[in-house]
Amino acid sequence: MTNEAEVLAALDKPYALYALQQRVDPSNKSTDALQDLLMRMRTAGKVKFDIKTGKWAKA
Repeated sequence: MTNEAEVLAALDKPYALYALQQRVDPSNKSTDALQDLLMRMRTAGKVKFDIKTGKWAKA
């Protein structure tokens, strides 16, 4: 299970969801848990999502 600290450390530059998962937890095949974590972090203001490029970045 990934945590917020691992995600923030992996976001040295903006990444798409699948590319971010490959950096954080490449053994996991499902992106659902990571996407749920990213949505909670976005609500808290820790990360942002660029709808035009489809990439996640630090807020």
